[in-house]
Amino acid sequence: MTSVPMAPTNYAYTRHMLAVAASGTAVEITVVALPCAWVYCVVGQHLLRKGQPAKNHPYRDWLMLYASPEFAEVQRWMRKKVDQWAKTAGKEELRRMEDSFIISSRYEWMFWDMAWNEEQWPV
Repeated sequence: MTSVPMAPTNYAYTRHMLAVAASGTAVEITVVALPCAWVYCVVGQHLLRKGQPAKNHPYRDWLMLYASPEFAEVQRWMRKKVDQWAKTAGKEELRRMEDSFIISSRYEWMFWDMAWNEEQWPV
């Protein structure tokens, strides 16, 4: 995989997350990562309901991690923390939290669309 360039959407999404991680607060970092954790948990659990993948399936480890009860607890913890922080956040911090969540949610949708469409750099 290292020989395959990161697709444009993946590059933009990861740079968005890295920028927040480098300059944001613990609140903002959690908020920016929450859409990813949340959707991976939901998708992992949905796919696992169809049965466990074969031992040689290339995404078995990914699926077993994100469908696990432990990961479900992580994303629930993240959601709970964000809700707690939102209750005491000032107006400006609440706006930043909302903006970060919306941007990450959009990128998360774009990420899945990118993978489905096998997005590549146009040049």
